[in-house]
Amino acid sequence: MILSKAFDVEILPNFLSVTFVDMRDYFSIFADCVNEKGKPIPLTEKLPVKEIKARLAVVKHDAFYITDKDDSQFFSLIDYIQNTAVKIINDIQVRTDLFGYNNASYDNLMMAAILANCMRFDDAKDFIYNLYLISKKIISLQDNPDLAKRDYVINSLRKFKLPYTSIDVMKVFALNKIGSMIDKNGKTVYIPKGLKQVSINLKWYELLEYTMPPITEKDKHFYDTFKDDLGNSYKGMTVEELNKVVKVWDRFILEEYIPEMMHYNLNDVFIVAEMARLFPDEIKLRYSLSSSYKVNLLSSSRSNIANILFEKFYSEFSGLHPTQWKGQKTVRTIMAFNKVIFPIIKFKTKYMQDYLERIRNVKVTRTNKDSFEETIQIGNLKYTMATGGLHSQDPPRALYSKHEFMTSSTGEQTLTPDSYTYIHWDIASFYPSIMAVYHVAPKHLIEDIFAKLVKYFRDTRVKAKHSKEDFIDGIPPKLLAEAFKIVINSIYGKFGDENSPIFDRMATLRVTINGQLMILMLCEELELNGIEVVSANTDGIVIKLYESKRETFNDIANRWKEYTGLDADSEEYSCYINADINNYIVRELNGNITYKGRFNPRMYLKDLKTGYDMPIVAKAVENYFLYDIPVTRTLYDSTDILDFCRSQNVGKQFHVEETFVENGKIIKRESQRYVRYYVSNTGTVIEKVNNSSNKIRSRLCSGYYSTILNTLDDKPISERDINYRFYYAKAMKIINPIKLNIGNKKKSTLKKMTGMYNTLFDE
Repeated sequence: MILSKAFDVEILPNFLSVTFVDMRDYFSIFADCVNEKGKPIPLTEKLPVKEIKARLAVVKHDAFYITDKDDSQFFSLIDYIQNTAVKIINDIQVRTDLFGYNNASYDNLMMAAILANCMRFDDAKDFIYNLYLISKKIISLQDNPDLAKRDYVINSLRKFKLPYTSIDVMKVFALNKIGSMIDKNGKTVYIPKGLKQVSINLKWYELLEYTMPPITEKDKHFYDTFKDDLGNSYKGMTVEELNKVVKVWDRFILEEYIPEMMHYNLNDVFIVAEMARLFPDEIKLRYSLSSSYKVNLLSSSRSNIANILFEKFYSEFSGLHPTQWKGQKTVRTIMAFNKVIFPIIKFKTKYMQDYLERIRNVKVTRTNKDSFEETIQIGNLKYTMATGGLHSQDPPRALYSKHEFMTSSTGEQTLTPDSYTYIHWDIASFYPSIMAVYHVAPKHLIEDIFAKLVKYFRDTRVKAKHSKEDFIDGIPPKLLAEAFKIVINSIYGKFGDENSPIFDRMATLRVTINGQLMILMLCEELELNGIEVVSANTDGIVIKLYESKRETFNDIANRWKEYTGLDADSEEYSCYINADINNYIVRELNGNITYKGRFNPRMYLKDLKTGYDMPIVAKAVENYFLYDIPVTRTLYDSTDILDFCRSQNVGKQFHVEETFVENGKIIKRESQRYVRYYVSNTGTVIEKVNNSSNKIRSRLCSGYYSTILNTLDDKPISERDINYRFYYAKAMKIINPIKLNIGNKKKSTLKKMTGMYNTLFDE
């Protein structure tokens, strides 16, 4: 039996708090917050804020705090943490799993510090201050992992055996690495996404950053013996000076501020629980894999799952211990395409034959997107071929299938020969299949074993995907299929990762160059037989298929599959709407809808690493093209103000200011750094301001007033003063180029050509 709790630790120089939330109770209380298919949805899409708060108030939770003047909860906290250890209750083994956000790098270390130091000090004041110094050290070294590895205190805390099992949801969703930058020492530094930013993606009702009222004469004395990070004393400073230099998490807390701090702490823990509730399959996947394969994947990102499972299975398939093959890599200084291209690659037209002969002479030293890129044309479609993959140069357009029926003498209805359907022909597990069929492997690994392993992952995934069994290898088939999909989709990428044990850029090229040429062989054959290819991407094509050509297409497709040894699936589209190759929406004949890029109204939930930017615009575009609903109706019919909201990442070197007029005076007010806002007819000007120079500033929504909505309430949307014209313009900026089948036009050209679509919002 597993008890699951979300938790969070907060520390100030004179204050320690740890809050726990019972996740099973949380899930139960919000069990009805699902869509029509039973899938979890954000609370705010189901319940009014008043109801959310009422339910949160009864969720089982335990909150402890200790101050320099009140240690009454000290032993209760220590006992609570120690009681998370595995124990036997009524002959049942019970363990406690604690879920946190960035807890692997912070909260777990602080919990270890609490347990390791709880008996070392005579009073709470020294105990808390020691924890505060440890906290400062952990935070200061988070961006310097090399130095952290050599730090005695941090290493001791890492080795401390905690009584509970830990799951870090930040790592599960890879939110510790949403971007990267090169620091002043030339090293790559990864950029994390904070919990507050994530809460915007979850449409959480309260976007709360911790703050306290300014320092006053009442608490000024705390800082007389305090020093900043550089050792400079605060003694003798005025209240005004202290408020400028003392950072938020270096503040001493007064007793009257504690309830607000505890609310902040609890709000953070609820957000962690909400992440687990919205994505149960991600959590279940890691538990199932960890249990069945005897590896710890509970806090693993998808990329790390792939690494660990590949290591386990390659060692088993080869009979080699990981130490016998890990740590190797094949470094190539130059790679010639004549050693990359398979003998089966052949074309029929002289244009493509000449192209093939020409690229056989290509040599590259890298495999990034700039190392090789060429444009070719087959039929009316231009294709860009590069080391990273193939894509066609698609103009913005809206394509709809045409189905007309005729009735035979027997009363049977069939499609007329001039009816046509847009068909997506998707090559199944394309890159992994190339590896398995053509034995593409890193030079330093055993070729046959590698190909056999890739084939095992691919075939087992297909088996699991269509299985009716309850379990395969002790894992529900749906989860196993997803796990092996993660593994096989990651292998190609890891060929090009210098830190991967399968690094070999020649293998990258053998997969991607041949994969593109195979697709181009198919495109050439289709065009020669009068079948138009309207789009092509890394692992598939979209064609316009007239009913009179269906048998021809099936024949060509089957011969291509037999010749290459690969397989493919197809879906028939009723419509295909795209802005470009990476942003589209399609509706299949069976009604299923697929989105990519900015066309997905729920992209903010599909990938938590993405930003949150006005989902209402994508909804309006979808409704316009798929259901003939005017943009204005979508905007006016919406009752969810969060769908109109935007957010923007603001670095620590900036702060956010609002400017507004009050009683005839211009007022500037500093806001919290993470803001959620919508564009309104009246409101404030929101700016990102450089902390070192107030002259360096930029508006978050230039040219418009905005209203910050960090804390949601139940005010009717009719009272929000939304600037509907702004959102209409954003939707039409996507719609017009598609409707008019134009792209990359100057603004004046687009405005002239969109005259026929002007509405009541146009001047």
